[in-house]
Amino acid sequence: MKPLTRSMTLVVTFLAAFVAGSPPATAIVGGHDATQTYPGMASLTVAMADGRTAWCGASLISPRWLLTAAHCVSEDAAAPMPVAVPGSTVTARVGSNDRTQGGTVVTGQQVFLPPDWNWGMPTGRPVSDLALVKLTRPAYVPLMPLGARQVPETAAVRPIGWGLTQFPPPPGIPPAEAIPTMLQERDATRLAASACDGGFMSAGEICVSPASCFGDSGGPLLRPVHGDHRWATVGITSRGTTAGAQCVGPRVYTDPTYPPFVLWMAKTMLTSKIQPCTCPPTPYAATDSTRADRFKPLITT
Repeated sequence: MKPLTRSMTLVVTFLAAFVAGSPPATAIVGGHDATQTYPGMASLTVAMADGRTAWCGASLISPRWLLTAAHCVSEDAAAPMPVAVPGSTVTARVGSNDRTQGGTVVTGQQVFLPPDWNWGMPTGRPVSDLALVKLTRPAYVPLMPLGARQVPETAAVRPIGWGLTQFPPPPGIPPAEAIPTMLQERDATRLAASACDGGFMSAGEICVSPASCFGDSGGPLLRPVHGDHRWATVGITSRGTTAGAQCVGPRVYTDPTYPPFVLWMAKTMLTSKIQPCTCPPTPYAATDSTRADRFKPLITT
């Protein structure tokens, strides 16, 4: 009975994270300091094998699970097949608008990538740029709800994150010193998919403008629910649409309400089992540096 009890508890927790959508209300280049604390918002760092540090955003969607972008927690040097970074290399600060202090600090135990995640050439299949990080222990803090349905075109949305507030950074200032200490926000709009053609759009993705920059990867795109001070995640920051990812133009976001992604998240959180990779062997770094640039989180040394 104990395993059943734990499973049912996790199911209830996961389903409770999905909330009904509501009419739209009214990080980031052109943004400003966050006007509120967003439950479950996390500043995430990954210690890469070559000594670099990847800076990304994430959302705490269950006491034991973080949701972020797959490209934030993948070893790009391991192409042609996607390889997750060790869970122990992932650290996140949850519940503080200041990425340097406050909130709750959590560490990863294991990283889970979707079986069809690919950052190679277009294959006609979903890119699946999302990932789950199982934590070493539960974090009993307010969670970030997930939206129940895809946000409609022309709807108002809000990207948030600790990414660059201008690109390129000021002369002589390394990116690691240029990223803001305080969480940034900016109001934006969901566009038609055709507006993001330069970003290799695929199923399970939406297009938004204006949006994010280096360091915002993996962070949530929000839509108001039951009033302006309650929000649900309707997107995960994935990539740009312009050569060199110069933080201009529309941005591509992974849609966490896409049914195949919902099923993958639920199954992973229930079983903690890695599903075998079905992705094609596409060593993007060797074949298409322009595409590679689209997926880069902020990297520093």
